[in-house]
Amino acid sequence: MAPPRDEDDAVSVSSGKRLVHTSDKEFQSLAISEPSKRALAEVFKYQFMTVVQAETLPVILAGRDCLAKAKTGTGKTLAFLIPAIEKLPGWRASETQRHIPILVLSPNRELAAQIGAEAEQLLRFHPNKRVVCVVGGTNINTEKNSLDRGNVAVLVATPGRLIDHFESTRGFQQSLSGISTFVLDEADQLLDMGFKPALDRILGFLPPSSLRQTLLFSATVPPAVKQIADVFLRRGYSYVDTVGEEAEQTHLHVQQHLTSVSMDDMNAALLSMLSQQLLTPNLKFIVFFTTARMAGFEADLFETLRLPVLQIHSRMSQNARTRTSDQFRTGTNLILFSSDVSARGLDYPDVTYVLQVGFTEKSQYIHRLGRTARAGREGSGMLLLHDFEENAMRRELSGLPLEKIDASALQMDACRARVSAALGEVGRNADLRTAAEQSYQAWLGYYNGKLRVLNWSKDTLVDRANYYSRTLGLSQIPALQKKTVGKMGLKGVAGLRIVG
Repeated sequence: MAPPRDEDDAVSVSSGKRLVHTSDKEFQSLAISEPSKRALAEVFKYQFMTVVQAETLPVILAGRDCLAKAKTGTGKTLAFLIPAIEKLPGWRASETQRHIPILVLSPNRELAAQIGAEAEQLLRFHPNKRVVCVVGGTNINTEKNSLDRGNVAVLVATPGRLIDHFESTRGFQQSLSGISTFVLDEADQLLDMGFKPALDRILGFLPPSSLRQTLLFSATVPPAVKQIADVFLRRGYSYVDTVGEEAEQTHLHVQQHLTSVSMDDMNAALLSMLSQQLLTPNLKFIVFFTTARMAGFEADLFETLRLPVLQIHSRMSQNARTRTSDQFRTGTNLILFSSDVSARGLDYPDVTYVLQVGFTEKSQYIHRLGRTARAGREGSGMLLLHDFEENAMRRELSGLPLEKIDASALQMDACRARVSAALGEVGRNADLRTAAEQSYQAWLGYYNGKLRVLNWSKDTLVDRANYYSRTLGLSQIPALQKKTVGKMGLKGVAGLRIVG
């Protein structure tokens, strides 16, 4: 994406050349406060800036609004936190107890937690300055109590929960009436997730752009991001591209493989791949599934096989997701079974391999693949499909360098016996059986939305789903509520087991 063309609207400071992850510029060379320098040296133990930081910090510290094109995992969080916090020495918490000077908007809860943690580290030697995160899935009254304690220097929020506080928390809008810095992180993801109406509402609660510094960080800058930049940022904002066109096409250079197997062999193929990858030192492996319920069941199943599997998806509590995210981020020799909650925004360093299970759209495939080969490191990816998905998936991913691996190369014979034994637990373990039943319903719902792509009738869908239920170790087809069948548009389709 080229920088904005109207020179009156934006000033481009990008060199346009391919950039490496780390620069030769030191944090100590910045004209920033000693408490911040001390935190960078003693808490973060950083000496040199990343390229993102080296290119954006001079612009932002100069007070300009900024649209920065920067990949996750390249140090962008500090790139906006450092200059925002540098405005705080003149902020006296005791006199402005309810005044919040910094607002950071995040597309999801896990990324918000990461930003909050880095802000707390950077504020280590700045006294009486607190960080509060307000995100969906947590107790809003607990958040209100935390806000009431005052001295909140940095507020990190997800869009929906931020609006909840604007509408229900006494004095909240007034506390943000004088913000000095407003950050929209992962702006492209905010738009992809359908937050444009929420962003418009939030803008109505905030002071005019002329009274604050606004920073947009985004991995890509499509026209929709340019449009919100023109609305949220002051005229004459700077555009900093630390990605470049060549680097943006990382997914074209990452080694990618594809294999397809029968429904019966899906778990055996997955076990074979995981077992082979476990031989790699310092393994960090993400497996993406099409739905949260499927990710949860597969994680539970593979735990019975004694593999080092973690799971993260939207059906988990926020505390459980945070614990898993922290464990995977800091650990090694781990496998993370995930729904798309981990596909964007989150920074998991040193991911060595990404495996995607089942049909997905091209944009989502690329974002998932982007969890590996980050910040100049190496990585690779695999796409594991049902045999009936391969042709449609190849059409969807046309132009990408996918190398086909024949299923016979997976050496599944020994894995089939192990999977069969694990599936035997479904009939004996009530929790595992419930997870399998929920996975069946999720599978049916997901592929119901892919009928045109797969050229299926609804009868074919139900036949496939019922066969899938047997591959889950279930002795009978799970029952569906009558209203659920109606919502799926499957009323009258033979083969469903309907109750209620």
